[in-house]
Amino acid sequence: MFGLLIKDFFNIRKQIAWYIGMIVMFFVVSLSVRNLTFSASIGLLVTISVPLTALAYEERENWQRFAAASGLGAKTMVAEKYLLGILFALFSSLAYLAVFLFCFENGTTWMEFCFPVCMQFVILSVVLPLVFRYGVERGRTMTVLFVVVLVALFAAGMGLLGDRFSLAAPAVGIAAAVTLFLLVGSFFLSLKIYEKKEF
Repeated sequence: MFGLLIKDFFNIRKQIAWYIGMIVMFFVVSLSVRNLTFSASIGLLVTISVPLTALAYEERENWQRFAAASGLGAKTMVAEKYLLGILFALFSSLAYLAVFLFCFENGTTWMEFCFPVCMQFVILSVVLPLVFRYGVERGRTMTVLFVVVLVALFAAGMGLLGDRFSLAAPAVGIAAAVTLFLLVGSFFLSLKIYEKKEF
């Protein structure tokens, strides 16, 4: 699996450098204006963009057919893409954590940090099965629609619930548990989809 990671890092190194640069830029902007939104939003983009870029490269080069012919297991192929997304989700989350701690004030709760981070993994959980099922181009279109709807619901929910949402201490644990459940379920769904594919 680590060999696959190295392959992906090498093949899309220019795109990865650009995404890392975006994380740093949004980090600086968030700190400058003391606004968490910029740093949180770039995390959503990077988490799904890096594995999608790697999958697009593999589709273009018919690499998955070569991997299947060489005996590389479906579980390894699928798990590596999840690991790639998780690594960049964690990296962007660390940048977001630094901004969050800098902007931490009275009344700020950890749910305000936890929820955007969980959203990264939820979106990854939805996007990867779609991409494995329909391919990168169609999956990317569906992803855009999904993200727009999710962000709209998130903004509406925060507006309606206000402080009651952020003060719910058990909500952090519930959000983390639901996110983990979705991520694990997504992996097995993607694995099932991948095993049925013909290359």
